[in-house]
This record gives sequence, C-alpha cells and structure tokens, in this order.
Amino acid sequence: MQRLRAPRLGQPSVHNPLRMPLPGTPHSSYPNPPEERSDGVLRHLSTPGLTVGLITLWVALSPSLLPRAWWMTAVNVGVSLAYGYVIGSLLGRFVSWLARRTDLRVEINARSDWSLRTLWLVFLIIVSGVVWIRSLHQQEQISLVAGVSRGGALNQFIGVLAGLALFWVLLLIGRGLRRLWRRVKRLIEPILPGPLEGVVAALIVVFAVLFVSETLVYQRALNWALGNATQLSQTSPEGRTAPPETERSGSPASYESWESLGREGQMFVSDGPRASDIAGATGEPALDPIRVYAGKAEHDEIEDAAQAAVAELVRTGGLERSVVNVATTTGTGFVQEWSTQSLEFLTGGDVATVSMQYSFFPSGLAYISDRDTPPRAGRALFEAVEAEIQALPEGERPRLFASGESLGSFGGQGAFDDADDMLARVDGALWTGTPRFTPLWSSLTESRRQGSPEIAPVIDNGQNIRFATRPLELTEDFYGAPFVDWEEPRVVYGQHASDPVVWWSWDLLWEEPDWLREQVGRDVSPDLSWERWVTFWQIASDMPLSVDVPPGHGHEYKNEMVPLWAGVLGMDPLADYSEIVATIDTLVLDR
Repeated sequence: MQRLRAPRLGQPSVHNPLRMPLPGTPHSSYPNPPEERSDGVLRHLSTPGLTVGLITLWVALSPSLLPRAWWMTAVNVGVSLAYGYVIGSLLGRFVSWLARRTDLRVEINARSDWSLRTLWLVFLIIVSGVVWIRSLHQQEQISLVAGVSRGGALNQFIGVLAGLALFWVLLLIGRGLRRLWRRVKRLIEPILPGPLEGVVAALIVVFAVLFVSETLVYQRALNWALGNATQLSQTSPEGRTAPPETERSGSPASYESWESLGREGQMFVSDGPRASDIAGATGEPALDPIRVYAGKAEHDEIEDAAQAAVAELVRTGGLERSVVNVATTTGTGFVQEWSTQSLEFLTGGDVATVSMQYSFFPSGLAYISDRDTPPRAGRALFEAVEAEIQALPEGERPRLFASGESLGSFGGQGAFDDADDMLARVDGALWTGTPRFTPLWSSLTESRRQGSPEIAPVIDNGQNIRFATRPLELTEDFYGAPFVDWEEPRVVYGQHASDPVVWWSWDLLWEEPDWLREQVGRDVSPDLSWERWVTFWQIASDMPLSVDVPPGHGHEYKNEMVPLWAGVLGMDPLADYSEIVATIDTLVLDR
C-alpha cells in the first residue's frame, strides 16, 4: 500500500477496490470511477452492494410471525436484497470517494483480483446456503406451532428464486431511473450552476415518478379494485334467500329491501342461529336473535345509513331486548359471524345486533387508501343507536355493547374520544384483532402497567379493561398474576401475539417496537428479531394469509369469541362452552 498524489486531469483515475467488476471482467475495464463508466443497464453488480444485499437477504429468511407461502418469501427476499444492495452500493461509493480524497490506492494484479473476488463470492454463496437450510428448520418450527404448513423446502426454494427475479426487476428499474436522472441533469446543465443541477434533476425525476405512479398506476389499480369490489357486493351469495322473520332486515316487513343490503349484509341477516339452535345448545328457552343492517347501495351517506339501521332496530323491537350490540363492519360490510353468534348464544337470543355497510373496499385496500371512513362510520352508528336508547325511560333501556374485528375494531373505537369516554358510554365491548394504528388501542397500550408486555398490557390492574392473547388472561395477567375484581363496564381486547394485523405498522421501517424487543409471545418464534426495513416487509407479507391458520393463531379468533364475550357479559370465561362452540362451528360451516 502506498500513498500517491491525486492524478492530474487526463491521467487514469485511481483503482478503487470497492467497485471492482465481477470475476471475468477484463482488468482494463475498471480504472475509471463509477460515475465515468458506461451506464448500460446490464452492467456488472457492485461488490459492496451485493455483499450487504446478501446480508439483508439472510435476515429476510429469518422467521416472521407465521409460516410463509412461496410468494411471501419472494417479497421478503426481493425487497430486502434490493434495500441491502442500495445501502452497500452507497457505502462503496462513499469509501471510493474517501479513497480518492486521501490519495489512497491499492494495486493488485488481475489474477489475484480474480482469485480474491471468486473466493469472496464462493464464501457468500456458502453462507447463503447455510442460512437457507437454517431458515427451513425455523419455518418448520413455526408451522408446528401455528398448526399449518406452507409447502416445505420446495416452496421456500421457489420463493427464493422468485425473490431473486424480483430483485433483478427492481435493479433494472433503479438503473433506468439513474439513467433518466443523468439525462435530465445534462439537459439543465446550461441553465443551472453546477452544485444545483444534480439536486434539481433528482427533484424532477422524483416528481415525475410520483405523478406517473399516482395517475397511471395507483389510481387505476384502485379504481379497478373498487370496481370489482362494488360488482361483488351487488351479487347475492349462493344459498342465501331473504329471511322470512320480521326480526331481520331484508324480510318482507323490512324497510330495507333484500337487494339493497349487498352481499355481506345478505349473509349477515340470513345466517346465524334461531331460537331452536340456541335452546338446543344451552338447554334453556331462547328467543330469535334480532339482526338489522343497512347497505351502502341505497345509503351512500354514512349518516343516512346509520339512521336507516336505527329505524330497522326500532321496527324489529330491538330496543326491547336486554342487549343491543353495535357491530362495526370491515370495509366490505362484513360482520364477524363468530362474534355475533357467540353473543346471541350467551344471551339466549335476547339481543339485537345492528350494523351497516360504509364502503366497498376490502380491509387491505382500506388500510392503504381510506382510514377516515371507518371511524366516521363507527361513530355515526354508535351515536345514532345511543341517542335512541337514551330517549327511553331509564328503567327500560337495554344494555349497550360495541364490537368489531380488524378494520371493524378500528372503526368501532372511533366512536369514542378516549378510554374514559368509552367506559362512560358502553355496558361492555369486545374488540379483536385491532390494528396497531387505532388511536384508542395505542393510548391504552402506551399507558400500560410497567412490566406488562405490549402484547398483553395491564390497564388499571384489570379493573375494567383487559387485554388477552388467550381466554385464560381474562382472569390473570400474561405472567399469571391475579387481577383486581373486574368491574362493569367490561371491555376486552383479544389479540394474538402472532397476529400481523395487530403488530404491523409503518414505524417498523425505522424503529424496533416493544413487542419485538420483549419476545414473549407463546406462539411466536424466539428467533424473530427486528431489522430496519426487512421486518416491515416480513410482517406485511404475513397479513394476507393471517386468517388461513387454525383458531388461536394469527388473525383467526373464531371459537375464542365465546369465552371472550362471556367475560364481557360478566360470566365465567373459563367455563365449559364446548356445546355452544360446536353448534356455532356447525352453523358457520354449513354456510
């Protein structure tokens, strides 16, 4: 190693070892620094970029919350490798710049250069193979815990190959944008001084990309998805017909026609138990549960739909039942059948459930494109029902409950300003699979008792509000310590440690959350760890298949709804409800 003077203008540039070509590239091709080389899209890769990229790939193969399908592996590998490649390339360029500024040069002959690079690449490939084999073992362990398999080694191998292809596509796009930036820069050189031309060119390219993405990609994709969702909502579900009971919307006596309810609304009012089903499971006399619903097809305004639902509640005699449940739907109008039926069985049918459709968007699209409508709808419906109940004489008012799952939980909690407001206005509530970005959930979690984990916060020693990753935690905290007496109103948050819908958030890109740092989830791999950027995509790719797991894991709550609702109602959540669970399971599967 020797220190030399910087080359004068016209002399060959210094040899930069961090931007060497891949093995086989002629030695004479690399004296020039990166910015002076040909900009061909298929040029050789950056060695530092490839090195850091493979390191992030190794992290991407580490466990997430649920077993992966091949495409989940592909997404993790592709975006993580691209991220690492960019970071490594930038680091390599910085070191190259620093070497030139300090007149530092390392000279090595072509044969030694080729040998060192080959050994380095072989080392990286071997380590990658070892990491992949280890990831197969970890995926097998997760599959055993979650009770679901995603296809084994072949599935993961296909995922890795698809991820490499995705990385190559992203690389080509990145190089195409760099070429565009250089052309824009050359165009504006005569107009702007040197220090500004690069920045202005970058801004022009960024704005052009955002404009094209917004108008030609995002909006068109959104309109296409909305069109499909709207069309699906207008099709009647197979095997369902308008209910004959006057206690249900869509019946001949209803203000809301069967056609106006939409697909999800039609399923909601036609499904569920009748009095005979409830009596058969509980051995006690029962009533036919009341189910009322207002669809979006004839009530485009949220407030109009809320008033229509309340009119149905009054018409059916819902206010004369002992319990009224305001169930906030997901974007498509879906009402969680397990939650509704659990409450109906536990109350002996002496309950009226009221709901409405406020959107055609599936939850995944609503997460991205519309977070304002669900809480508006939740507040409008709850306040409309609440006002109707408050107008009754005090001794004739039914108990008012609220519920929702996933986006429905997010929307339903939008009815309340804070926890005190919720406790002052409900007689009980059940929220399951609540998205992390829900303000009320976030404020409660942040105020948890010191020492309680984020996946199961303890609020006021369990006096009114209890979080549970399993029904047992309605009677004791996550570590087995007893709560204080559970006072009314009782509010339950059901959430699994392995539910990506609960734990995914944008800040996973740059910050490690408490739930990952604490590593206490019973159905979560102990090898799960946080890595900037990578973990965000891992948890995001878990979400689409989070309901394709057995109950008790992921976003699948099902038969836990019975003990959770029992806790809200003041019953023993650990009692034997197997007959009710089995009956609900049969009713749901029959549909």
